[in-house]
Amino acid sequence: MITLGELLHGTDEDFIVNLYLAALGRWPDDAGFTHHLGLIAGQPEARAGLVQALRNSEEAQQRRPAILSDPTPVAAEQALAAQLRLRTQVLHAALAERRPPSAEAQPSALAGELMALGTALDGLRTELNERIAALEATLAGRVPPAPALSPAISLDYVNDQVEQAQAPLLRRIRALERRLIELGEAPTGS
Repeated sequence: MITLGELLHGTDEDFIVNLYLAALGRWPDDAGFTHHLGLIAGQPEARAGLVQALRNSEEAQQRRPAILSDPTPVAAEQALAAQLRLRTQVLHAALAERRPPSAEAQPSALAGELMALGTALDGLRTELNERIAALEATLAGRVPPAPALSPAISLDYVNDQVEQAQAPLLRRIRALERRLIELGEAPTGS
């Protein structure tokens, strides 16, 4: 709720936006914004009449306008706080309408597939870490002692073996990650 005294503050443009939000519960469309702005541009005394006209519109009658008729002038800070509250309330309502139902309430096929891919990805990461640990343990005994092979060559050999073991698993992980990204960008049907 916002009082008439709080609503009348601000620029003409802000006034039109706030009036639409309070009276109609929505942002103004381009044509309505331009039309109403033309009616009050540079004429602050015309604002109260526009409030009454919009409150009496058919669209406003279908919902309860959030404007209290109190025309008492208020400090600019109080008006700005009320206008911010109004915009925040409308934004929260709009977000609530667009928020998808919780996954527990109505699991969709897409949500199920995303969960399955996430689980598969986690499994691959675990498998990759286990294989690397096993490979490192195996290679630890097979690396020639330092006098026969320099430490740099030994390290390169071990790294090459680890990379060869990682490559197939990394390809699988990347394919799953690409699929997750594709699913995240796919239209949800709404």
